[in-house]
Amino acid sequence: METTEQAVQTILPRQRRVGTFTLGIVLVAAGGGMLASMFWPGFQPEWLLKASPCILILLGIETLLSARDGGRVKYDWLGMFLCFILTGAALCMYCAAWWVVNGHSLRDASRWANEHLYEMSYDRFDGADSHTMRLEAGDTLQCQIYTYYGRLEVEISDEDGNTLCEGNALEGNHTIEIPRTGDYTILVWGRRASGGFAFVRASADAALPPEDDAADPAPEIEPYSEIESAPSEEGSR
Repeated sequence: METTEQAVQTILPRQRRVGTFTLGIVLVAAGGGMLASMFWPGFQPEWLLKASPCILILLGIETLLSARDGGRVKYDWLGMFLCFILTGAALCMYCAAWWVVNGHSLRDASRWANEHLYEMSYDRFDGADSHTMRLEAGDTLQCQIYTYYGRLEVEISDEDGNTLCEGNALEGNHTIEIPRTGDYTILVWGRRASGGFAFVRASADAALPPEDDAADPAPEIEPYSEIESAPSEEGSR
């Protein structure tokens, strides 16, 4: 009798429960991502969240294989429970990934903008902000950008849609020449950024400094915090 049962088990293909293969892939990917984040600080774990739809794809393939007659994948109540857990995990990870990609946040920030100045400092900046300034031909736009974490992308365009700076990730001090008179929009995107920026208009008809002071470097634009007073309009000119 035992010999007959052993022979039947040898002939029949060994079955596995649906969801076990997908669960194994998820565990390997999650463990690999955690390990990579420990040894490579530049690794972005959000890629694991963005890949969460792959869980549903693998689970669907396993479910289709289980529908085949004589297949090696078994679909029982325990397999249904495992599919439910994996589907719930995939949906939660997808929601988290959507929030990371599309969610905007601005934390511990201060902002000041007028016709001569556009300045912000922030502890975290995810999203976009903009300001429009009236600039004359021959003016220069003094840009100072400092980023401790993440990055800041800047686009500067005129009222006709012509761009002077198109979505570039900037850092440090920059000077942009204004070719013609018009309204210019400064659009900034924060990508998990921490730091600040300042855009200051330097008028073309401003009085030149004396010769003795011409060699002195221009003072750096320091960011201000919420507890400090905002610069006055006269001081920003």
